[in-house]
Amino acid sequence: MCELNPEDRLKTLDKVLIPDPRNSHILLDDWHAYIDAVFLSKKVPRDVKQLFENAKNIALYSFFAYRLHQASETIAYTALEKALIEKYEIEKEGITDKKPRNLQGYMDLALKHGWVTDEGYTSSWSLAESRVSDRMVSEMIQKGLVTKEGVPSPIPTEEQIREELRDMDVARSRLHAGRHVRNHLAHGDGGLSDSSVGTLALVAEEINQLFS
Repeated sequence: MCELNPEDRLKTLDKVLIPDPRNSHILLDDWHAYIDAVFLSKKVPRDVKQLFENAKNIALYSFFAYRLHQASETIAYTALEKALIEKYEIEKEGITDKKPRNLQGYMDLALKHGWVTDEGYTSSWSLAESRVSDRMVSEMIQKGLVTKEGVPSPIPTEEQIREELRDMDVARSRLHAGRHVRNHLAHGDGGLSDSSVGTLALVAEEINQLFS
């Protein structure tokens, strides 16, 4: 069948501000707060900021039209691509690399020159810390250092966490995973999920690194 679900059609005027039934679990005030908490630094170029704000506004209106989530993500990745291009234009006189031909090339250049780093993904620090801590506990158990009080909770050092982030290859995996998502979205194959805010937060981390 070729018929659309009623909630996915153009809304009639009397229903424009009625929440999408798939958002019944959240209030508009809370949804707006989640989006408002994601922002770019003052150093980010104006054109990039505007694209990103467009993506945020689309995410906001996904409260009323659920399928706008993926439209928001598409524009967020467009903002990231614009940011990578702007960064190259700023730095090109000081590097010998040729101008990239595509998004993958710009991402590889950002990784090569440290414009985006593993440590710069602050959202991954807690995961890295947990991984190091779990490994430390496992080593203590193997060495028979467990007391009657149980297994202690070792606290990893900042350098251990940084090293773990590098071992996880966070920057490369996150950047290129985003590129694959962006390509799927561009070809209409992005699926359907309420993932816009998560994508906005990740892209903001990457853009802010470029202009830190």
